[in-house]
Amino acid sequence: MLSNDERRALEQIEQRLTRDDPLLAQKLAQGWVARHRWLVLSTGILGLALFVLGCVCASGTLAIWGFVMAAACTGLLYRYHRRSRRE
Repeated sequence: MLSNDERRALEQIEQRLTRDDPLLAQKLAQGWVARHRWLVLSTGILGLALFVLGCVCASGTLAIWGFVMAAACTGLLYRYHRRSRRE
């Protein structure tokens, strides 16, 4: 827990940052997925490719890991998309 003085100081720092560099403040306000969408998307595509390769090669382990990667990335992107539409 922060004390009232610490909260006030933190709010002042945030206000100064927003005033001095609004682009940086906006970028920092975004979530991790928003800043790294390309990484999440490429990992999801790689997971899908591994899933297909695992099915073709009859490798259950490869197919499972590919499915897990693709599903996790899809979940992250879906959650980000829903949250960004609400705002």
